[in-house]
Amino acid sequence: MEQFDLLSLAEIDAQLIEKLATRACQLDGHWQSRTMPQTLQGRRVGMIEELPGWRNPTALSIGVAAMGGTCVPVTAKLEGGETVEDIAGYLDNWFDLMAVRTPRFAALKSFADALEAPAMNLRTNDNHPCEVIGDLAYVMSVRGSWQGLRVAVVGPAGNIASSWFEAAQVLDLDVLQVTPKGFEAPEQARGPCDVTDDMRGIEDADLIVTDCWPSDLDAAGVEAFQKCRVTASNLDRCRPDVLFVPCPPVTRGQEVSEDAMRHPACAVPRAKAFLLHAQNAYAEAVIGRV
Repeated sequence: MEQFDLLSLAEIDAQLIEKLATRACQLDGHWQSRTMPQTLQGRRVGMIEELPGWRNPTALSIGVAAMGGTCVPVTAKLEGGETVEDIAGYLDNWFDLMAVRTPRFAALKSFADALEAPAMNLRTNDNHPCEVIGDLAYVMSVRGSWQGLRVAVVGPAGNIASSWFEAAQVLDLDVLQVTPKGFEAPEQARGPCDVTDDMRGIEDADLIVTDCWPSDLDAAGVEAFQKCRVTASNLDRCRPDVLFVPCPPVTRGQEVSEDAMRHPACAVPRAKAFLLHAQNAYAEAVIGRV
């Protein structure tokens, strides 16, 4: 077992990310044949959910159970009245691993620092590392490698774009953000990654991901984002082997068109099966009986 937190892809090295993705691919085979290794037998995972969404928590619950462990929802709140130090102390009595969905990365980081058990980021409003490791594992299962992968992130500054920028800091990836002007990530967050408002930028990508539109757009904002909608026509102009993996929840008629979701390049929902395997790979790495 290796003791490390999974909070940000920028905080773990390329070799470790590749190890998790490789194991996720192996676990995908076990899942499909219903031969999941019981390497989490007797292990206890606690899950704090302060953000909406059902995929990560559901995948973690069933994934841990399939490998022999126990996953329990915890109603504690990192954004509540108790200090994160107090909460961490109580939870260390009962759990081997804590998985957390909470609004602020800073609160999660403080909690993880106070916790003796390892911590897994199931999502913050600032980043979403398990989602990206899952997508990378899927790419590995299809292509064998992500070396030199060209990724187009179609969507505004947000947790999906941020995690791809984090990944590009440690992996051999070329990440391009495609979004209307005024909605791009700050230069310090993007690092070496480029940004454009021209949808032709996706045409040379190996992987296209999307994120949802901001909820508070005015009429001008809606018009601008409509020009950055992924359609079947866009995908027809892309590389013949492009993988289109929009991030759920997908809003058809906003970031994607209905015909894009039916396009042969669209790899959802198969790609998102790897979210469960990525989370399990991390749990096994830090608390598994291997």
